[in-house]
Order: sequence, then structure tokens, then C-alpha cells
Amino acid sequence: MSDQILIVDALSAGRGKRVTSRDTIGCGPRTVAGVLEENGINCRIKRAEEILHGRVKLTRYTHLAISAMSMDRQAVWSIIKIWRRRNRGPVILGGPITAEGSTLLMDIRPDIMVIGEGEATVRELVERDLFTDGPMDDIADIRGIGYIRDGKAVITKKRPLLTESELSRYRPSTVRVMDYPAYQASRVYVEVARGCSNFRRPRIPLPDGRVCSECGNCDTPDLESRLYCPEDIPPGCGFCSVPATWGAPRSRDHNVIVSEIQELLDLEVHRIVLEAPDFLDYKRGPQPLTDPCEPQANLDAIEALLSEILSLPQFESGRAHLAIENMKACLFSEDVARVITKYVHDTSPNIGLESGSPEHTRMIGKSGSPQDVLRAVKVAREFGITPFVYLIYGLPGETAETVDESIEIMNELAEAGAERIILYGFQPLPGSAFEDFPSANSADPLGQRLKDAAERINRRKKDRYLGRVIRGIAAEPSTTHKGYTMVYPLDEGPIITVQGGYSPGTILSIQVTRVLSAGLLLGEVIEK
Repeated sequence: MSDQILIVDALSAGRGKRVTSRDTIGCGPRTVAGVLEENGINCRIKRAEEILHGRVKLTRYTHLAISAMSMDRQAVWSIIKIWRRRNRGPVILGGPITAEGSTLLMDIRPDIMVIGEGEATVRELVERDLFTDGPMDDIADIRGIGYIRDGKAVITKKRPLLTESELSRYRPSTVRVMDYPAYQASRVYVEVARGCSNFRRPRIPLPDGRVCSECGNCDTPDLESRLYCPEDIPPGCGFCSVPATWGAPRSRDHNVIVSEIQELLDLEVHRIVLEAPDFLDYKRGPQPLTDPCEPQANLDAIEALLSEILSLPQFESGRAHLAIENMKACLFSEDVARVITKYVHDTSPNIGLESGSPEHTRMIGKSGSPQDVLRAVKVAREFGITPFVYLIYGLPGETAETVDESIEIMNELAEAGAERIILYGFQPLPGSAFEDFPSANSADPLGQRLKDAAERINRRKKDRYLGRVIRGIAAEPSTTHKGYTMVYPLDEGPIITVQGGYSPGTILSIQVTRVLSAGLLLGEVIEK
């Protein structure tokens, strides 16, 4: 295995430095690495910051593959510029960023852009010897790619989405998780299902004049009909591109999931996150699964998966923690909570609210209602689950009235037991219905009211941690407190900083001594 493919994980790198999600290792780069390894091609994964700060010798690699999101455009541009100063090897760009299509292709100018699901496309590129200095002029018939020819952008025919059996056949690399600094303390994501079941459409008129005609397709019991919109409005919540890009949910085989998790745990990974746009879509209902709320969750499949995962020795001994990230409120029930808490302890799933206004919720294309979210939080707390609820400020259609309704239900959710209110600013994503709307204005008074309300709620929640002892995993030196180490909780909970230097992966018992902010605690190590 002589070829060295450099895979750059630029996810959440933004302009060049991850501010959020610093403790996360996503699925995409490991999936690409798995395809390469299966075909006998050697590769390494590096973070975007490692390239931008000159910590990687680029001349030892023959090809550059970058995985990124739309928000990472600046970092991607800088990485490609640095690469081409030191290396003549081809640049392959993939990930959600490629939804921008020909505009991105002409601006960033990679040699090849992999659009949409990448596994089968990367495999075909390997088979054409394009990762071993094969001809770059014989690619016009490869589906799902973009390239520049004679100064013009060429986008080939879309590649069909993988079936469930095909999705399970591709095995993400596990050994490459060791390429990430402090991987032992990171949340390592393992894909359970891909795609989203919300095939409703937003009702807000779009900037180009398209508007929902109320044809009824979004609510018909005919699941195939939900795939089509006569106005060609992308499916799903208006701010999200998942159903348009990845289609309806497809689930991986539970044996494949368990095997991947076992291999990661054996490499000293301590924090596993089951990743899906909605975990409760796992093995739920017939294909295509385009109704977000019916049928109910497949409890038998979920229980079979969780029972096998939690029987792994690292979980049984308490040295590893399993988290479930996303769940739709309309699918979350007492039966779901009962099955989850039978196996998973101290978990904080994310439940999307986006807007506290019932009418605004309907207009942006969300499934369910704000009251569904409130009900789900109450049910979760009854079973000891501590959910996070997230909202978005600056959404199209936001008004003073919708903000009032959001603040009111935020306080109700906090009282009902939501562990944290997470607030994001709206960003238009390529491929989403709202891609041509302006981004949220951080100085807008309506958004500031929501931010102030979330800050007050989260600060009060953190005060309850004072004096509590939390087990955590040392990760990296603090960038804001010199001489301190950032520690991530082994179970669910806030980030902690402690005085002193600790090696990544060291498990510590920490007593919380002070609340530094709504998202950070100060602690004292009482046991190593």
C-alpha cells in the first residue's frame, strides 16, 4: 500500500478554526477512508487546523480529499491553496458543501467534486485508477461528480442513492479514528440511519416566486406521492437540506453497527454517539419512509440494537458511554422512553423546536408542533432522560410575535426539564428550500431577545452543578485558560476546565467549583 491519500476533515472548520463541535469526530471522513482501505489504498485523516497551521508534510501524499460543509468554504479554499503550493496531486472535494454545485466548483476549483453520497462514487474513482495517477480525462460517464473542462463546470448525472443493503456493505474505517488528536475523549459518531422522513414542504413564499399550492402531496398516506412537489420545492424543513440531498431514511444492519462500535471501543474510544437525522427512524416503516410521524418507532428493532451494543464489555464496566443524538418529538413516546432507559443511562437527545409559534412551525415545513416538543420533554424527564432542545433565530417568517411565543415555550421547556436550550443563527444551506434567503443578522433585536432568554435559562441550569462530582475525560489544553485542561464528561453534561495538564484520554473525577459561563464549568480534580 504505497499510495498516501490525505483525507482532510474540514467539517465545522468555518474560516479555519473549529469554535464549536471541538470534541466531535463525524462519520464522513472515516467512511471515505473505509472505501480506500477496502481497495488497498493507504490513507490518513487530518483536521483542517493541522493543514492550515503547517503541521502536516504535504509532499508525502499523492492526493488530497476534503470533507466539508457549506460553512467551511473559506477553510477549504485555504487548504487547497496551501496544497497546490506544495503538491501537484489531484484534489477531490466531498461532503454537504458540494450541494452548491457549479458555483462552488468554479470558485474553489477542485479537480473532482463528489456530489451527494460518496461511497459508490469513490469506489468507482478507485476502480478507474484515479487514486493511482490514472487519467483525469476519462470521467464524463461517472455519476455524481463535478469537474472543470475547457473552463466550464461539468456536473454529471446524479448517482442513485444507496439501498439499505448497499449502505450496510460499506464499512467506515475504525483504525483511522486514531489519526484524530485526543480521539479517546471525543464523541465518535457511528451512523445508524441516513436520510430524513420529513417530506413536508414549507409554505413560506420563496424569493424566486415558488409557493406551495396546497396540492396535498405532503400529507397523503401514499408515501411515493410525498416524494414529488409540483412546484419543485425541496422537501423537509425549509432550513434543512437533508431530505433533498440524502433522501428518505435507510438503516444500517445492526450487526454492522455493533461491530464498528466494538472495534472503536477496543481502540480506547470512550464516547459513542448513534448518529441519524432521527434515531427513531431506525428500521421504521415501509420504503420510502416519507411520513415523519407515522408509523410509530420500531421498538423491537431499537431494543435489539441497544441491547447488543450495551452488552459490550466497555459499556458494562462503565468505561464507555453511549449517546443518542436526535429524536423527533412526534415519535417520542412513553414506550420509546421506556425502551431507551432500559439500556441507555444518562442520555441527552436533541429535540428540534426551531420556533415556538405553531403557525410559524407549519410555515417552515416542520413536522409536529411546539406542544409535541413540550410533551416529549415532560415524558423524557419522567424517565430520567435530560433532553436538549434547539431553536433557530433569524428564520424566514420570524416576527416579534413568533419570538414572544418562542420565549414563552422556552421557559415552559426549562421548567418541564429540558437540560439545555441550544440556539443557532439561521444559515441558508444549498439544496434547502430557504437557500436564497439572507442569513440571520446577529445584531437583530429579535434574535438578541432569544439569545438573552436562552442564556438566562442555561446559566440557571448550570448553577445546579455546583459541588457535584462528575467523571470526565481529559481532551486538550484550554485555549482561553492558560495552564488548564478541557475535560469532557464521560456521561452527558457540560464541558469542564481544570487546572493542570492531563494526557488525552485520562479519566478524572472532578468536583465542580464554579460556573464560568452558560456552557463551561470550572472544576477541581479529586481523583485520577
